[in-house]
Amino acid sequence: MLSLSVVIPVYRQLRCLDMTLGSLATQIPSPGEFEVIVVDDGSGDDTAAVVGKHKAWLPVRLVQHSVNRGRAAARNSGAAVAEADRLLLLDSDSYADPGLLDAHARFGRSFPDKVLLGARNEWSWQVVADQPAPPTDLACGYVKDNRFKFGLDPATFATSEVPWIFGNSHNMSLPTADFHACGGFDENFTGWGYEDTDFAYRLYSTAGRATGYFQFDTAALCHHLPHFRLSAQNWEEAAQIIPYFIDKHQSLDVEFIFEGPQFVCELLPAYLSRLRLLHAVSRPGHGEQAMATLPPAVAPGRLAIGIGLAGHLPDGGMTEFIDHRPPDAHTAPGLVGLRLPFPDGRFADLVNVDLWRVLWPNHLPKLVVEGLRVAKTLYLGYSTHLDKAAEAELITGPDYVCDMLNGHYCEASMSDPAGDILWIKVSRR
Repeated sequence: MLSLSVVIPVYRQLRCLDMTLGSLATQIPSPGEFEVIVVDDGSGDDTAAVVGKHKAWLPVRLVQHSVNRGRAAARNSGAAVAEADRLLLLDSDSYADPGLLDAHARFGRSFPDKVLLGARNEWSWQVVADQPAPPTDLACGYVKDNRFKFGLDPATFATSEVPWIFGNSHNMSLPTADFHACGGFDENFTGWGYEDTDFAYRLYSTAGRATGYFQFDTAALCHHLPHFRLSAQNWEEAAQIIPYFIDKHQSLDVEFIFEGPQFVCELLPAYLSRLRLLHAVSRPGHGEQAMATLPPAVAPGRLAIGIGLAGHLPDGGMTEFIDHRPPDAHTAPGLVGLRLPFPDGRFADLVNVDLWRVLWPNHLPKLVVEGLRVAKTLYLGYSTHLDKAAEAELITGPDYVCDMLNGHYCEASMSDPAGDILWIKVSRR
């Protein structure tokens, strides 16, 4: 029985592919029976010859695309013909440490329903000139995975609330059934970047956002081979796909992913904790009572963001809702308002009841700018009954917030309290 199906997409990387396949043929100890599936994504070169060179000592086969379709499509094509119950996703420039396959195979036997992210040492000419240092050097700080710089802590990773942000597919094993259950890779990601982040996020969501579903192990190690790469151009391509990624999921989880994994890793758990407080203290009917203190909605309509709002306002269909879900549910929470999937000027006003109060100081101005992009007027609702708001680091001091917003970009005014709600009204200067 096959322990692993190793899927490797390649596009015009003959030397890297040759070395990576060679590294898979010399694994110690043996991981058991496995197969390697190389997907040539329309390279138009001698990829077939390189694969053929290794067939004598490696169980490798080739799938070919007639045209370049992108890494997402290539990985899907490989997974479609895989025969093992577990997939190992590698890149053609992921040179395998001698124990890589054994680490993934052992993990799969012990935890067949989980995902393992392996480590990757970043570029070094050493790996080209010599064999990498042996696994015994791991304790000496040999592993230099870039994700360590952005907040991945191997000691706490298993309990992370944002494991998907580090779900790079250059060294990842998972149940084949889970690959298909989440729909595989989204082939709309045709350029460089984020196709694996989107895939990992959907894996996490399909698994019910279960703690411990993703694991990380430095012993499952590969080495990033140097190759021709235009990093600035790659990140420009990635920037083009981020709006699609955010609008696709419409969740706070991915709403500020454009700021990078370190911000997501640091801020999202804090935001989720604050949202739990809001849900815990939310009073039935408070949302619609608060909304009733505002002027009626007018054309072209109102957007309301809050907890427990949808379906409660008899305003003749003038209001659209983003009704926030509890963070502990098996589905992701909704948008807070940092990125909204609406065109400029879509609404007359936008109402945000308390959710804006979870934000870090640098994010509040972004929420205001985005709100005033889609609406002429922004109403920030501030409930005065929230216990332990300061302790939970929710925004407090509405008068300070009003003065802060009443600056160069916008003007703001604060209403007198109406019951236990007051409003900060914001509009463009």
